[in-house]
Amino acid sequence: MLSEIYEMYKETLSKSEHRIFSYLLEHEQELPVISSDDIARQLGVSTSTISRFWTKIGFKNLKDLKRAVYENQSATPFSRLSGALSQWGEEGVTLDFLMDRMSRYMEKTFRVVTPQMLDQAVQMILEAGQIYMFAPDASRGIGALLQYRLRRLGIRIEVLPSGSQIYDFMVNLKEGDLLILYGYSRILTEARILLEYGARTGCRSILFTDILAGDLLSQADLVLYSFRGEPNDYHFMGVPVILTDLLVTKTIQALGGGLEKARKLEDIRSQFSGLLKR
Repeated sequence: MLSEIYEMYKETLSKSEHRIFSYLLEHEQELPVISSDDIARQLGVSTSTISRFWTKIGFKNLKDLKRAVYENQSATPFSRLSGALSQWGEEGVTLDFLMDRMSRYMEKTFRVVTPQMLDQAVQMILEAGQIYMFAPDASRGIGALLQYRLRRLGIRIEVLPSGSQIYDFMVNLKEGDLLILYGYSRILTEARILLEYGARTGCRSILFTDILAGDLLSQADLVLYSFRGEPNDYHFMGVPVILTDLLVTKTIQALGGGLEKARKLEDIRSQFSGLLKR
């Protein structure tokens, strides 16, 4: 997990922070017994530098990092749900609870996802010849939301199926097309195949994920990260939805509001009003 975090944040680290991370990577096995004072003493840096470092990489302190690493090693679907139920029983699931979670998750997400990255995603969507989307499992609803919103702007998205049926669509991939892929918790084999083949054909790709780093991420032209909870938490989908809506609104803005399509939709509805009751 440490190496994944490093890959995500390495471009933003100072020289002394790179030294701190190198020390952690070299002593990962001893992480449970390492203290901030140990690191400061070994590297000859101030304790204030160490304290700022944890916040820089998305943690409150060293204890918070240790907990995340431990839970990442031991998390299973059962342990996530069991741990969540236990915590909810203690804290209660209230609006304040949810708002606190979403606030913290958004903060961690938008430390990684910059406005420039969202602008790049919008540009890729607008420049694409044809857009293909693979949105399995929990991301299916988010993919449907993106498809629905963009369709009203005149942007069509072809939804890709799971399994070997993707090959029937892959024969049509060409340079200038765009792949929008979702891979939360893990990146399925279909997404791996699409990333590899898309790169060969000159088809660009946007990957929505909660994975911090890995070899596959480098194959995507753009990675839009969402924090959904610690490894042993229940994984909330609120932030991925917010990120998707933000992308849609920025696309609307780039198209000048999409007023022409909106006006045409209104005209069509008025022409056939009364025929469809929903």
